[in-house]
Amino acid sequence: MVGQVLESHTITFHEDKLPPEGLGHNKALHITMQCEDYFITRILIDRGSSLNICPLVTLKKLGKGLHEIMDGAINVKAFDGSQRSTIGEIILCLQMGPIWFDVDFQVIDVPASYNLLLGRPWIHAAGAVASTLHQEVKFE
Repeated sequence: MVGQVLESHTITFHEDKLPPEGLGHNKALHITMQCEDYFITRILIDRGSSLNICPLVTLKKLGKGLHEIMDGAINVKAFDGSQRSTIGEIILCLQMGPIWFDVDFQVIDVPASYNLLLGRPWIHAAGAVASTLHQEVKFE
């Protein structure tokens, strides 16, 4: 009985879901989500980030103004060790499949290769399990 209960809450990733390159790929995990009437592509899932990041350029593309950013600027350290101050924070409502998430983002005015970065705060709150190998995100 215990085995059946534990088995029902198991998240698995299957080899047939690997990208065409197989085990040898080195791709970052990017997803697409909806925010209001916009679909946002190139959302980076980064298990190494202790923050959710929204570049200012993405915020502007969503039609959000600086007046919508809440105070709360903090200093953040980038992966290269440099430090930068955020502009503040904003809550964006994102949809993945049938699920909606209110996500707190730190807004930073930086050029980025992603439109949003979802770090551990979102991963943990959503109960998400990300596999860069399989290029998938699954939920409990």
